[in-house]
Amino acid sequence: MGKTRHFATLAVISAMIFTGCNNAGSSILEKTPDINVPFESEMKIQAGELEFEGNIKRFATGVWEMDVTAPETLSGLCVSYDDSSGVKAVLDGLETEIPTENIRDGAVFALMFKAMDCAAAAGQLSCADTEDGKVYSGDFSGGTYMLTFDPKTAALTHIEIPYGEIEGEFTNFTVTKEETAVQETTVSEK
Repeated sequence: MGKTRHFATLAVISAMIFTGCNNAGSSILEKTPDINVPFESEMKIQAGELEFEGNIKRFATGVWEMDVTAPETLSGLCVSYDDSSGVKAVLDGLETEIPTENIRDGAVFALMFKAMDCAAAAGQLSCADTEDGKVYSGDFSGGTYMLTFDPKTAALTHIEIPYGEIEGEFTNFTVTKEETAVQETTVSEK
């Protein structure tokens, strides 16, 4: 009986080891995506015929900043967004402020920020496994959106918002510290 018990234990351990090795994408080893944190990332976005790239930062729900580095015509554009007050855009010393209620529903930055904030509010994201990674789909007033996460690191890698013809890639996704100072993003009262 001792040998049978020893053999059964060895078989269970072997199965666990071989299953883990042969199944690199095993859900036991994967992290659950969570973007309800401050983060920053490089981005490359296609919105209809508009194509741009740069950096994006999430400070908190509804508080974002986006710096555009390409194309040359948009390089240097800084968009600071606060859901409670509006958007401030600065380019080549020119500055414009738009209160939240006057922001177009189809504004690219607003749709992107809203989709990611909606996913963040969902808490633990239930994702479907695909060839490209773990995909989370959700709905908001602008229609549906899909966020793709790296299956090993749970880092955000892709966004798609069909309603706005928006598709984008994220690289160098980094969760930032809670203590990160929120830059001035509020729109002054008129």
